[in-house]
Amino acid sequence: MPNGWSGGFMIKTADLKELVKAVSDSTVIGKMVVPPFPIRTANAAEITRLVDECPDDRVAVEEQDHKFYVIHLSDEPKILWLVIGPESPIFLEIRQRHVQSATEHPGRKG
Repeated sequence: MPNGWSGGFMIKTADLKELVKAVSDSTVIGKMVVPPFPIRTANAAEITRLVDECPDDRVAVEEQDHKFYVIHLSDEPKILWLVIGPESPIFLEIRQRHVQSATEHPGRKG
């Protein structure tokens, strides 16, 4: 992943699941990063399943270069990240939550 971190926030997994469920199961949501495998696209049905399997009630969302988001569904030792670009049907909703988080937590870089 590029190291162009430009902000971040936490999102409730229940909220993320609702965003993903709002689109058709076959709709591509973003790209999956699961090392050592190649980056690949992931649809809403797959993302819903992965969010359901996530043991945390909140996950980190990083903004990269003010252009896209990386959602950390899990980290070390088993990395599972979802990259959300502007072409994703949930991108604007993720951006809105980022702005809302920055408003609710002024002074924290977000």
